[in-house]
Amino acid sequence: MTAGEGAARVPDVGALVVDVRRDRIGEVMAFADGRLALRPPVGGREWEAFPCDVRPATVSDGLRVKVTEVNDRSRRERGLS
Repeated sequence: MTAGEGAARVPDVGALVVDVRRDRIGEVMAFADGRLALRPPVGGREWEAFPCDVRPATVSDGLRVKVTEVNDRSRRERGLS
């Protein structure tokens, strides 16, 4: 993460973060006009968040993403979704 004097820390592009307002994990795709463009790590629709509304993802957060992806794949293979 980079830091500005007195400003919210802005994560680097490619960083995995948690949007605490939405309780969603996202990968930072861009930073423009004071907002972050985030996308789910497994793909999907982007959303925007302010840097003050995100925190770095922990190892546990990363595992949550992987478990969700495996569960979704299993449901698709069994025709449940």
